[in-house]
Amino acid sequence: MTAATPRTSATRAGARPSASTLDRLGTTTWIDVAVICGLSLIAVAGFAPAFGHYAFLSAAIGGVVVGGGVAVLGRLFRLSVPLTLVIALAAYFLLGTPLALPGLALFSVLPSLDSLSGLVLGAVFGWSDAVTLQAPLEAPPYVAVVPYVGGWLVSLVCVNLAVRWLPRTRRPGVARAAVLLIGPLVLFLAGILLGTRDAYFAGVRGVFFAAVALLWLSWRRARANRDLLAADTGVRRSRLLGGAVVVLGAVLVGAIGGSLLAPPAASRLVVRDEVTPPFDPLDYPSPLAGFRKYTKDLQKTTLFTVTGLQSGQVIRLATMDSYDGVVWSVTAPGSQADSSGAFELLGSTIPRPPLFTAGATTTATIDIRGYSDVWLPTLGYVDRLAFDAHRGQDPAETVRVNTATGTSAVTSGVGDGLRYTIQATAQKIPNDRALASVAPAKVALPPVDNVPDIVSAKAEEYAGSADTAIQKLRNIERSLKALGYLSHGRASDPVPSRAGEGADRMTDLLGKAPMVGDQEQYASVFALMARHLGYPARVVMGFAPKAASGTTTVTGDDVTAWVEVPFDGVGWVPFFPTPTKTDAPKNQTTKPKLEPQPQVRQPPPADPRADELLTPVKTKDTEKKDPTTPFALPAWVWVVLGVVGIPLLLYVVPLVIVGALKRRRRRVRASQGPPDRRAAGAWEELTDRYAELGLAVPERATRLQEASALQEQSQAQNLRVPPGGLATLARHVDAAVFDGSDVSDERVEHAWTSADDAVAGATKAAGPLRARLAAFRYRRARRRPPR
Repeated sequence: MTAATPRTSATRAGARPSASTLDRLGTTTWIDVAVICGLSLIAVAGFAPAFGHYAFLSAAIGGVVVGGGVAVLGRLFRLSVPLTLVIALAAYFLLGTPLALPGLALFSVLPSLDSLSGLVLGAVFGWSDAVTLQAPLEAPPYVAVVPYVGGWLVSLVCVNLAVRWLPRTRRPGVARAAVLLIGPLVLFLAGILLGTRDAYFAGVRGVFFAAVALLWLSWRRARANRDLLAADTGVRRSRLLGGAVVVLGAVLVGAIGGSLLAPPAASRLVVRDEVTPPFDPLDYPSPLAGFRKYTKDLQKTTLFTVTGLQSGQVIRLATMDSYDGVVWSVTAPGSQADSSGAFELLGSTIPRPPLFTAGATTTATIDIRGYSDVWLPTLGYVDRLAFDAHRGQDPAETVRVNTATGTSAVTSGVGDGLRYTIQATAQKIPNDRALASVAPAKVALPPVDNVPDIVSAKAEEYAGSADTAIQKLRNIERSLKALGYLSHGRASDPVPSRAGEGADRMTDLLGKAPMVGDQEQYASVFALMARHLGYPARVVMGFAPKAASGTTTVTGDDVTAWVEVPFDGVGWVPFFPTPTKTDAPKNQTTKPKLEPQPQVRQPPPADPRADELLTPVKTKDTEKKDPTTPFALPAWVWVVLGVVGIPLLLYVVPLVIVGALKRRRRRVRASQGPPDRRAAGAWEELTDRYAELGLAVPERATRLQEASALQEQSQAQNLRVPPGGLATLARHVDAAVFDGSDVSDERVEHAWTSADDAVAGATKAAGPLRARLAAFRYRRARRRPPR
């Protein structure tokens, strides 16, 4: 009778999942897996409103199949949980490209660098982008990874619990089975929260999800009480009838109640409506690029009025510190912590900038009239900002502030009728004598690109031989004011002036005499000259009206631009390089001066035949490649790496991990503990190695029973059996453990040698394929309790 169990186990052994191996999970476990996968598919259908098309189904269904399939195969092949997770991660990257990102794949199937990075970005950042981007979600491509990674993760975890954790107890209760529903419920909830106000068959999916879950739990409860049901037919009939009535009632009540009591779509909780997307200034044109719009089209238009403006005070609009050869603009958010693009939500108080010396504090009220943009007119560095009642959305909810530049923006737009009160502190500006001993601060700003050479030459010329930074900057400011003339390009101006701050306009400004332009050009060229000298500089656009007693009216003619340079321990000091002279001469073209060149005596002509006698010799210097040319791998190399490297990596990494675990297992058993424990470790190592070859080791059996079962399976599968059989080694180990005598090192060594010989013979007889599969398996039997 004791050998019956090992003999039955022997019929289940196999190196690959044959029909008997597939039966190893049992009907109950297969039903559990089917229910979990089915509920996950119902849940992922809720992503339809967010994506707006059914293309996401391939990613969602594929994620459920990949995660659940790896979990089932890991149990069938008796792989350890860590190894199963490694294989699941490899399958996620290998199959995620054709399922979720086919547009980034090589030959529509093979992974590429873009698809692999997209699978990582989608798993980490795709969830936040899904609630901040406008539906339907189509770009960036990695957003399609969200349903794939959701289905993959839920099915991997829940199916692993269904095939490994749930069958461990003989009669798992309903509470233990209900734990498996947590994953599909979370996925169902994610589809609701990431969706839109238009639900996707919410009532039908909810009722169907609940019906399947209730039926499964009812069936699970009946399986747990199968002994009672088999003994009493009446109890079985009443329980089945009661479960059917409960499920039917739930379906009917849910369907009818859901259709009658369903709340309107406007009251549906959607995360994308609650989360405000971050403000990206690059979505709007550069403020400085529209400078001429104020001086021409809005010259006499009342843009806004200011109550409480002090004399000489300027109004800030936007700060720009990035130049690409075409226009000055605000940097992208996240480039630097203190850059012009780092905007934050408006709080009750606004912190002071990191580099700032407080000056006078002003409280003013601004009424918007003809001004319309996202940039909010402010005074200095804002301390507090309060809006009056305004029609529509509260502007305070859409205000973004940049504490480093003193710039504020309203994502909902600044328009007519907006009224707000601002409390701001101005930057204290020391005199030039105090700044002479102060060096410019080291502030990380984006680099300027495509700067004309004439800007660098004129910067050195205008700065002169000054010793301090403030002197050089003041020299450049005075030179531009003295040599230049002001013109907005209007018909009333004495000479025309072209708009823009691109590289060609900078060359035109400095290359012609006299210089003609307005604040847009002079502020741009001054900032570029300061950057050439190594000083951080940024361009500020705003308004400089003449303050009046009471209320000051600001028009388009008050628009201006200036430059700010930071000084260490002081703050950002403004410079106003625009000249005030407007009477520029009309003839701006000058003839080049002809300077006589000195006469140089020419050498006698060389004999051409002498050059023909010389043979050119290639040297190493002439064969050097251009060091500026970046090295790039050909496309076919990436294809080969993808086709060969990824499968090789998926093969080697798990093999190395499992091999390290096996070596550690053997080292611990052979070296730790008393001699009898080390002798018993030899038998434990033998049974684990046989189990990794696919043989079934009976549970709760003695060593002799285990030896009998393993020997019968080995003979049935044509595996080599050591002389004397495994029973001899089992008796030797039992004697070392139970006879009470002192166990010598020779007896321990004999046990390990015999175990290694038996395993080596069985592995060699199993064949290369079966031996290779065994190398990927890891088993660690529990130690026998001491007797």
